[in-house]
Amino acid sequence: MRVPLKLNEIEQEHLQELYDAAGVARDELPYTEAFDKLCQDFQDRTFKNAHHEQVFGAILKYVRSSTCGAKLKTPVQLSGEQIAQLKAIINRHGTAGRLAPYSAEYEAALKEYNAATSQELSPRDFWLLVARCQARSRPSSGKRAAVKVRSEFSESDEAGD
Repeated sequence: MRVPLKLNEIEQEHLQELYDAAGVARDELPYTEAFDKLCQDFQDRTFKNAHHEQVFGAILKYVRSSTCGAKLKTPVQLSGEQIAQLKAIINRHGTAGRLAPYSAEYEAALKEYNAATSQELSPRDFWLLVARCQARSRPSSGKRAAVKVRSEFSESDEAGD
């Protein structure tokens, strides 16, 4: 894992503009021409010699989400056993159960998954599977039950002051 970028306000604004101009959802950016162009433009505008992994980390840290929704579906459908195997590989190679694209850990996980499943997934296809498997679960849209909070002071304490 490479050292994360520290960006000042102007650099953050440049990165936000480039991300908005790309017009691609964040999780679909890695391993695309749009992301390569975003990285090149970022390096040209900020004079930073940043690796793709560092730029993606900066996007996660500094960029506000866009209105671009996910458009692509994963090209490979996995069975339940393959999903469990992929999650085990992510946990083994990732940090806190997450894999960053373009990292050495990601490359090792891709190699291991391809060897274990006898497939030849491209880095892009593997990233789409990883992004789907490590997506955070969202709370249900149902209403939450009201929780009764117990006061530290009883009514007699409040009246006795």
